[in-house]
Amino acid sequence: MKIIVAKSAGFCFGVRRAVGIVEESIPKYKSLCTLGPIIHNPQVVSSFEDQGVFAAASVDEVNTEAVIIRSHGCGKKIKEALENKGVKIIDATCPFVRKIQRTVEVAHKENKHIVIVGEEEHPEVVGINGYCDGTATVINSLEEAKNIEKSEKIICLVAQTTTNLKKWQIIVEFLLKKGYNVEVHNTICSATEERQTEAAVLARKCQTMVVIGGSQSSNTKKLYQICKAVQDRTYVIESSKELEKININKNNIIGISAGASTPDWVIKEVVTTMSELDKLETQDSDFIEEMAKTLVRIKPGQQIKGTVIYVDDFEVGVNIGYKSDGFISKENLTIQGDVDPREVVKPGEEIEVEVLKVNDGSGNVILSKKAIEERLLKDEALNKISTGEPFEVTVKEAVKGGLMAQLDGIHVFIPASQIRVKGFVKDLTKFVGQTFTVTSLEVDTKKRRVVASRSAILAKEQAEKAEKFWGSIAEGDVVKGIVRRITDFGAFVDIGGYDGLLHISDVAWHRVSKVNECLNINDEIEVKVLSLNREKELISLGLKQLQPKPWETAEERFAQGTVVNGTVVRIASFGAFVNIAPGIDGMVHISEIVNRYIKKVDEVLKVGDQVEAVVLACDAANKRISLSIKALAEDEEIAEEELTDVEPIEDAE
Repeated sequence: MKIIVAKSAGFCFGVRRAVGIVEESIPKYKSLCTLGPIIHNPQVVSSFEDQGVFAAASVDEVNTEAVIIRSHGCGKKIKEALENKGVKIIDATCPFVRKIQRTVEVAHKENKHIVIVGEEEHPEVVGINGYCDGTATVINSLEEAKNIEKSEKIICLVAQTTTNLKKWQIIVEFLLKKGYNVEVHNTICSATEERQTEAAVLARKCQTMVVIGGSQSSNTKKLYQICKAVQDRTYVIESSKELEKININKNNIIGISAGASTPDWVIKEVVTTMSELDKLETQDSDFIEEMAKTLVRIKPGQQIKGTVIYVDDFEVGVNIGYKSDGFISKENLTIQGDVDPREVVKPGEEIEVEVLKVNDGSGNVILSKKAIEERLLKDEALNKISTGEPFEVTVKEAVKGGLMAQLDGIHVFIPASQIRVKGFVKDLTKFVGQTFTVTSLEVDTKKRRVVASRSAILAKEQAEKAEKFWGSIAEGDVVKGIVRRITDFGAFVDIGGYDGLLHISDVAWHRVSKVNECLNINDEIEVKVLSLNREKELISLGLKQLQPKPWETAEERFAQGTVVNGTVVRIASFGAFVNIAPGIDGMVHISEIVNRYIKKVDEVLKVGDQVEAVVLACDAANKRISLSIKALAEDEEIAEEELTDVEPIEDAE
């Protein structure tokens, strides 16, 4: 019998993290419970129950000092209900699930249609739906996707982390081909994709396939379905006790995979039981021990603890619990440079190392302690970044979906959607070389990778700017501004980062045909705030309101007998209207135009004529000024007559 255990079998990162959180929390609290089973594995749940940690079915059942949110997460209202009870909340939600929750929450605020590919009753999906007030459409097949109605709303498409990758791809392809306005977020856990792909490959190689996992585990069911599709002799079991229902052929190659919530000890127990069923003496006596070691998975870049087993002049040997020991060369021992390894570590000492190579070609694992020390020097920057503290990066290159930058060896990725507050960025290359202030969205301390947002900083700056601006301005204020744009209906004036509209009717007291008759781009002017609408960010400004009304000083400026010059602006049957000042028209009655009878005004005057007249009367209260043109003509005639009446003086002889 040959047994092949899938490398990805067993606890995924999120499950291992959740179980670890429970284990760490048990000694810290007098009473502890989980909201629902911490993971979908009866052995793990039973083990915690034996330690006094029970699974509450609802918020009402929570009556402990602390409660742990399980790896599947929960909705916002559930968290609020727990907070209202005053219980200590410990959040063990898988980071991948939390990312989906944030994506859905943001999309819901942007009034997008949330569509979740997954099982409607699964606690992970229920929790995700709780971040959009339960408004999401949940589908789990192509047929259900076909029932989605088209609308003007953008579809935000996400997936349950354990969704079958092939099913997801089919649904995405259908929605895109049918022209749905869809925003695709592939939120299937990378570990799930790897596990499903590896299981399918392994099932093709083996005569029998065994999938280990809890009966309530969604990803275990999917693994079984994937394996069953390529290997009919596929079985699913929860523990070694169920192996008796499988007819195992000693000559078969048996493949083993396990769901993400299956603990290593259950997998080892199954492998051990299988080996005991095989009575042939072909197995090494140390098979079980070696099997346990093969279940320890390492990969380049992984940070692990080990025990020093020997030290010499050139290297250090370390037991890391793997099938092969690891070696640290003198060059990779410390950042201090050329030192004696014996002065740095001692046999029996536990140290932290990084895996450089799993196999150097001779079966040796190559390790580095120096890399850990270098990382620790940079951890201060990562810790600050993790708290949300803004930091500066210079964009190195534009890649698919965003921008890449580096900060002291930390890889920083800025998604295209996080570059601006609003709007799609078509050409990302224009940002290469620019320095941005950003804040972190996600921080992977192990891989030293950060997903960052520039839009969050810009949005915060805009919010602070808005708060400062709107808190310092009020209707009736007189402010300085710069004319930025002129249109047919008015001018837009920058009054401190915000543009206000100066309507053409508020430019001057007199009629203005075109704004550029009075204003030019970049003119610095003082304006009065007429009205404010913070919600819509609308500001109405006035210029004429800072000038005296034309008629207020009319009686002083146009007293009786004052001679004025003006332009004929309108002809009426009873006379002509003459503009004598901005906003002020005087009226010349037909009888006051010339010193003779005329039947029509236009016999003498036409619009546009420049005339000189004398003020007969000024009534500012009623905005009336009476003018006379002929009065000046009469004065001229009298003057001429007086000159003609004078007898010429004869020259004296």
